[in-house]
Amino acid sequence: MNKSLPAFLLFFAAAATLSGTLLALQSYYWGAFFFFALLAVLYLRKSPLYAWLISFFVFISAAFMSNFHESTQHTRLSIKNPLPFLTIDSLPEIDGSSLRGFGKLDGERIVFRYKIPSEEELKRTKALKPGHTCRVKGELTVPSQNTNPNMFNYRRYLYERDIHWILKVDSFEECRESEDGWEFSLIRWRASGLNYIEDKFPPGTVGMTQALVFGETGKISPEMMDDYRSLGIVHLLAISGLHVGLVFGMFYFILIRAGVTRESTLWLSIVFLIFYMVITGGAPPVVRASSMLIILLLFRKSPFTISTLDSLSIVFMSLLFMDPYSIFDIGFQLSFTVSYSLLLSSSSILTAESPYLLQLFKVTAVAQLSSLPIMIFNFYEFSIIGFASNLLFVPLFSLIVLPMALLTFLKELFLPSGLEWLNMIYGLIVSGIEALSSLLAAFPFTTLILGKPQDYIMICYICLVLAVFKGMEKGEWGLPSLFLSAFILLHIVWTQFSPFGDVVFIDVGQGDATLIDLPYNLGTYLIDTGGTVQFPKEDWERKTKPFSIDEDVILPFLKSKGITTIDKLLLTHGDLDHVGGAAGLVDKIKIKEILITPGSGNKNEMREILSLAEKKDVPVKQVLAPYTWKAKDNIFHILMPMDDIYEGNNDSLVVYSEMGGLKWLFTGDLEKEGEKELVDTYEVKTDVLKIGHHGSGTSSSGIFLEELKPRIGVISAGRDNRFGHPHPDVVTRLKDQGVVIHSTAEHGALTYRFLGKRGTFSAQLP
Repeated sequence: MNKSLPAFLLFFAAAATLSGTLLALQSYYWGAFFFFALLAVLYLRKSPLYAWLISFFVFISAAFMSNFHESTQHTRLSIKNPLPFLTIDSLPEIDGSSLRGFGKLDGERIVFRYKIPSEEELKRTKALKPGHTCRVKGELTVPSQNTNPNMFNYRRYLYERDIHWILKVDSFEECRESEDGWEFSLIRWRASGLNYIEDKFPPGTVGMTQALVFGETGKISPEMMDDYRSLGIVHLLAISGLHVGLVFGMFYFILIRAGVTRESTLWLSIVFLIFYMVITGGAPPVVRASSMLIILLLFRKSPFTISTLDSLSIVFMSLLFMDPYSIFDIGFQLSFTVSYSLLLSSSSILTAESPYLLQLFKVTAVAQLSSLPIMIFNFYEFSIIGFASNLLFVPLFSLIVLPMALLTFLKELFLPSGLEWLNMIYGLIVSGIEALSSLLAAFPFTTLILGKPQDYIMICYICLVLAVFKGMEKGEWGLPSLFLSAFILLHIVWTQFSPFGDVVFIDVGQGDATLIDLPYNLGTYLIDTGGTVQFPKEDWERKTKPFSIDEDVILPFLKSKGITTIDKLLLTHGDLDHVGGAAGLVDKIKIKEILITPGSGNKNEMREILSLAEKKDVPVKQVLAPYTWKAKDNIFHILMPMDDIYEGNNDSLVVYSEMGGLKWLFTGDLEKEGEKELVDTYEVKTDVLKIGHHGSGTSSSGIFLEELKPRIGVISAGRDNRFGHPHPDVVTRLKDQGVVIHSTAEHGALTYRFLGKRGTFSAQLP
């Protein structure tokens, strides 16, 4: 008779691994929370002494291993040493004229980037494959940090993967293919599969097929990805546990039907699952599901039997012991959290006797609820329509789209000139899914934006979700669900009506964007939106999704603040570095009013914005001095321009206000002539001055600074910008006046958070 492990023993060990790992990696708050939660569960379940001892042993072991990994997490490379040969160890990604990928220099993993200079060079670059070793010329640079609050920290992301450098390649030379490395062969096989789909499948089905067969979503249009995200179903494009189970089942069935013995089928299945993990890119859900199947298959040959929960815990502990930083990967978090929730619910909530539709309802509820805290913590939002859309799309993908994608791929491999009707049906299914997704995503209020939550709020979410699960187990889920809904509502109310106000000089590179978010939802104003200059490019140079200041900086930042509405968008003048992101904002966020300087609407950069505003029924006002509005105790004055003849920088909207106990002056690109007109007309003193024209030598004259007497000067400029901003003479004049200088180029965003008449400044970078 086979012996089984004590119930929940490995689950407790997995929880001990989690808490020990987090504490060792200096995530003290969460490490302590999960550790005390483990102790509470051990006590409440009256666990035997061996369960306590094993949990403590695993906890200490996990902390020790994580500390060991932390101690080895450093670089051996130096910018002073000559560059060794670069070995490419993953599929390079080409987007327009940009190449990027991962490789190794002297055994250390790095990210490399290459600006492809010509179309002929593009053809040569496409020949680079995993396993190629090249002599390179270039420069090692340190990865950038997040320069705006709450934004993605790329340096931390790479550090968690033991990557410390970005190699900016100037040229590839003497490339040769490595003869060894089975993993390179598998990755190249993956590349061949992706290319085969791109060559043989209709364009409308390429992205979906690559995603469902190989886990590659790069060919799905950005618009469709946005639709899937807003519906909360983007996870269906990743290879999931259900996906792995279906592929494994097909493989197992084929072997058995082919007459292969069960013993040989078992070992061939294990080899296939390892192969499948590599060719699908090693995504956390694939690794988790495949590893669980491998463990369950191996234990068939042992005197012990283990449950699916035990196999999940073994995989969880193994992955964290091998790479503790996996715990910070969002895919890892979602995959294991949802899997644990479904398995722990299987005996009480997801009963086999339930009808299919009720079972589907419960599975969707468990998956959505368990992922809710992770989505809020990492993305500051969740899909309101997600529950309903998953009820609809999960069966569609599981029963129709995924099997059809796999069958069509296999048909193209083994019978490329037959069964054309299968391709036609598959194409209709994909186009139908995309049309339905676009239709549903177009509905208003599909997503609820909550802003970045505090850790104590996250603990409340976790406890409330657990309470709902406990209620579902007892058949009394109504009251816990009501408490959870009430807490979400309170979270929204706090975010929207917080007593704190913020003034944030957002880092948008070479441009301007300033957010004013008044307390108690009295007003949210955005002065300028930044913008990037797009130079003419040939077709081969254009990226699939070029960098966009509104989508990549402004909108994510506003989302992190829980901001869904801009009361006033002030566009100081018509230059692209001030208004380039405005069209995207008008299209994607509610704006109540746009203020522009008279005559600036005739500039080409502004016409698209005004046309879109008209379509969206956003009122546009041309304002000049004197123009004033008030939000309770906060008064805002437009001091310039003083006439309706637009003359560029010197007709920038100049805004004066008193907030948080300080006097503020926002000057756009005002230059010396405009500064003189301003001080000749007004007697203005200011505490914080947004330095005009990014610190250009044509602004911030000595007379202007002497008259205003600012204490703090904020310069919004890009790093290593081609204009040389800020000008050394401006910096000297500011220092001579005793002005404290903050430059976004050096210190990232500057935030002033205030409560009443008192506040605190904080720079994003030291």
